Amino acid sequence: MSAATYGIVLVSFSKHSHQQHFVPLFQDHPRLRVVAVADDPDIDPQLRAFNRQWADRLGVPYQEDVGSAIADPAVDIVSVGCEIEKRSSLIIRAARAGKHLWIDKFPGATLAESEDAARAVESAGVRAIIPGYAYGELARQARYALAAGDLGDLLGLHVDIMFGKGWPRAIEHRAPFAPPAGRWKHPDLKRELLTVGAYAVGLIQECLGPIRHVTGHAGAYFFPEHATSGCDDFGSLTMTDAEGRVATFSGGRTGVAGHPQGGQARAYLIGSRQSAIVDSKRPALDAYLRELLTGYDYQPSAQDPMQWHGGPPALSVALSADVAGLSVGLEDLVAAIDAERPPRYGIRQGRDLMEILLAGYRSVEHGDTVTLEDA
Repeated sequence: MSAATYGIVLVSFSKHSHQQHFVPLFQDHPRLRVVAVADDPDIDPQLRAFNRQWADRLGVPYQEDVGSAIADPAVDIVSVGCEIEKRSSLIIRAARAGKHLWIDKFPGATLAESEDAARAVESAGVRAIIPGYAYGELARQARYALAAGDLGDLLGLHVDIMFGKGWPRAIEHRAPFAPPAGRWKHPDLKRELLTVGAYAVGLIQECLGPIRHVTGHAGAYFFPEHATSGCDDFGSLTMTDAEGRVATFSGGRTGVAGHPQGGQARAYLIGSRQSAIVDSKRPALDAYLRELLTGYDYQPSAQDPMQWHGGPPALSVALSADVAGLSVGLEDLVAAIDAERPPRYGIRQGRDLMEILLAGYRSVEHGDTVTLEDA
């Protein structure tokens, strides 16, 4: 008997999501088929046109009624690519309709929204995955190093995650740090302690127990877009878990040409017997050509100045075919649906990740350590 094929609807190609990067994964998987593209009717014309272009490219209908799209019996999985402020309500609707979920990074804009989404998924008994955090090369290699036992007991770790995107420029105006207060969407920027730091926190969740204390720092700007809005483009967190082990990370958007593969992704694991450095961009094939280095035009496109949809120039190539681990995550979701089991990194972990990051923002705002209550 052949394995079941699952239909998937792509809800929104918002520029604040990675939906367009998920499409090749869905197309290449032998047991998935894209059924439709959908979004709300009251979206900006540019996004509506972008959604339609993708629907035409995929040869599927474009629906402006998300509820009807989700209710379609041909749909088994909803790929959530809308703005973070819309995700919780979409996840709840999909879960109540009995649909499984592929969620891009965050289940909600606030902790309350993330908790509501997690409870809806758990109550409905559907499978919901947040790919990227636990499936990429950095997490996989860190787990391997820890499982080998040579490090002894893990005492702590530090993680660096940098995105080499955007064009750093002089900072002429600097606004005071502005707490997010549930608002993450801005026309020309994203909060990078959230969007980049999440990858580091996802790895820390894999290595440590529940996080109990969080101290955050932000406000060192590379980009005027962020500085004039008081929104972070770079930051750091220090965390301790319930056993007193320490984790730190620095992360954000550091500008093009800062790394030969578009940004550093490295973990330092400190053990009771030994320590280890894990670099998800290594091994790699590096080529250093003087003419390429001195003559390369690193200026981002005027249509995509922060390079949300276009990657940075890569002067070397990681030998891993899937550094981010998205294909690994997709296989885990399909297997979880088949076996009726939770995925490795699901919506409850995503809810906890949001709690840690929001605590970091409160710490930055008030200049003090934030203590999280026991779960």
